[in-house]
Amino acid sequence: MGIFDKKEKKLRKEFSKKNASFCRDGVKELEELHSELKASYETVETTVAEFTEFKEAISQKLNAEDSTKMDYFLKRFKKVDKVSRDAERDVRDLLRVQKKRLNEALQDE
Repeated sequence: MGIFDKKEKKLRKEFSKKNASFCRDGVKELEELHSELKASYETVETTVAEFTEFKEAISQKLNAEDSTKMDYFLKRFKKVDKVSRDAERDVRDLLRVQKKRLNEALQDE
């Protein structure tokens, strides 16, 4: 006589399968989100680098007021770049954790 009877074992097995299925779906969604976010971040990163080069190229031709405005926009661009980079990193970390959970769920089946 075991700890679980047949009904309970069957329920546990069903729950394990559903858990693994939900984990797979979560991983799939996170992978899609991560790839989209990574592509967007790469675009932002490239734009910030190009704007920085542009600002440096024309900074000597600008008057003090316009140069200050360019510095302000560059700071805001860099902040957007940092937020984008952090968001991509966080989703990547979340995806890694979810993959670990999926592996654990598959081992429990």
